[in-house]
Amino acid sequence: MKRLIPLLFSLLLAFTAFGADPSNEITADNVIRLMNEYRAGEGLTPIGSDTRLTQAAADRMRHMEDEAFWGHESPEGVTPFVWLRTRAYDFQTAGENLAAGFETARLLVQSWMESPGHRDNIMSADFEDCGIAVIEGSTKGPATGKSIVVLFGKKRENTEALVARGVRQP
Repeated sequence: MKRLIPLLFSLLLAFTAFGADPSNEITADNVIRLMNEYRAGEGLTPIGSDTRLTQAAADRMRHMEDEAFWGHESPEGVTPFVWLRTRAYDFQTAGENLAAGFETARLLVQSWMESPGHRDNIMSADFEDCGIAVIEGSTKGPATGKSIVVLFGKKRENTEALVARGVRQP
């Protein structure tokens, strides 16, 4: 019994140290923080959360759940950017990262950084905003891990803002 107590104490410490790290949970705030750490390393400005993009990401995830698919384009040909328009996010540029089956934010973002297309979205100076949706499981049915949608964007400047900055319109 005396040997069992130190072993149980060690296991409890290990679980506390590795299993319950709130900074590694897959949440919108943690994913944005980790993406911004990579951006800062390259001297890029941080990406901020935008309420309209967050709502669009949730709409996008719900659509994939309702239609039981997972992909950048629906079987009917609907692109992710439809959801930006329905939330009145008038974008100049936009992109999307998807991931499924992940349990930790660090591994999720690290995996995106190892994929050229996903990395390009995270590191693009063309994106200023993002919105994130996270669900437990899969849009196609029961599964382990989480499914994540990130919609990136940069708002189109309106004519008044361009005139105020002295930019000439064609």
